[in-house]
Amino acid sequence: MMFKKVAVAALIATTVLTVPAAAKEIEQVGRATYLEALKGKRVIFIPLSQGMDLNQAWTAVWERHAARYGFDFQVRDPNMDTAAGIRALQGAIGDKPDVLIVQNPDVQTYARALKQAQQAGIKILQINMQSITQTDSYVGNDWIEMGRLEAGELAKTCLAEGAPSKKIVWLAGVQTGAANIYMREGLDQILAENPELELVSDQPADYDSEKARQITETVLQQHPDLCGIMGIWDNAEVGAGAAVVAAGKQDQVTIVTNGAGAMTACDSIEKGMLDVVYNFNAPIQAEIAAQQISEFLQHPERPAGSEKTVFFGPITRVDANNATGRNCWTIDQLK
Repeated sequence: MMFKKVAVAALIATTVLTVPAAAKEIEQVGRATYLEALKGKRVIFIPLSQGMDLNQAWTAVWERHAARYGFDFQVRDPNMDTAAGIRALQGAIGDKPDVLIVQNPDVQTYARALKQAQQAGIKILQINMQSITQTDSYVGNDWIEMGRLEAGELAKTCLAEGAPSKKIVWLAGVQTGAANIYMREGLDQILAENPELELVSDQPADYDSEKARQITETVLQQHPDLCGIMGIWDNAEVGAGAAVVAAGKQDQVTIVTNGAGAMTACDSIEKGMLDVVYNFNAPIQAEIAAQQISEFLQHPERPAGSEKTVFFGPITRVDANNATGRNCWTIDQLK
């Protein structure tokens, strides 16, 4: 018995002594290669404007990844100026980063420059707003699905028994923008499936809350029995909500829109300015895009434009019942 106790004690002592030495030799499979692939690389982001909540969310996530893994991340903000955006894109092509992230103002404006960038060997990720030029990757919304979701919401509400009417409004964004073009296709599909619905207004608010307010105010004067409004961005549709509240019709008119999932949207739901927001969760989009960036950097042997991938992120329906928690992020939480 004494011999067994001594043998066990010796075995434990040997194990304790050898673990630190063994631990120094352990390397997680692929880790060193991954870190080396990202370190010192250059990524440039050309947004529409850093004044938007979704842009701030994307940037916060990418800045964290850059700091963690040692690559250089720059934002060149044209601040909603298309000419400045073209100059920023041409400048980025000249600087030849390893990865270029682009949020397109519309389907056509950057198309030629994106082709030039690919020909120059730059891998390009388009975020949420596409060009007609397909590049290495697109991460963002399935905008046709978004159009179907929003229009379907109004079809369910305005074709229900007791609805004030079957009249609905489409508050467009920028009519040449990808989101607008594809959302309108989704809307048209729902209108074809529900011919009783009556689209009484289709006007661009250009992502501007004041313009959305003015359009809605005019439509309510022309159609006081309006049933529903669908829009393209929650920050703009707050203006529509203000017009509905001012007319005392918040219990009559249902406002459906989409957005990045920021706390401001949840606040607008709580205040009765918006009814339903389809949340595409910009932080999740950014994490998916970060994965794409790391994949690009780990495979320098793959030429720019040799592979073209699309990833549609998740969408969450948010109303007064779930306008809380992770459906309502703040920028400080992401940093």
